[in-house]
Amino acid sequence: MIRAAASDPDAAAILREVLTQRIFEPLAQALHSDDAALRANLVGSQVVGLLMARHIVGVEPIASTGTEILVRAIAPTFQRYLTGPLGSGS
Repeated sequence: MIRAAASDPDAAAILREVLTQRIFEPLAQALHSDDAALRANLVGSQVVGLLMARHIVGVEPIASTGTEILVRAIAPTFQRYLTGPLGSGS
């Protein structure tokens, strides 16, 4: 789906709707913050980028690195997006 969304506007619209309804909106609701939608979408952007790099483009060493290592590497970024400061004024 991500591969198709990169080149097909209809597939992009479907993927956007699925991500929004099933991931971003529920995550934002669980955050209970004024900037929850932004925070949820920042996490989503990291997930989509990682999936693209790892499974579609095959960027090394991301493509061959073990899942546990990737989780440990990206988890602090997710945590900051979800609960930490996002920059000046947040």
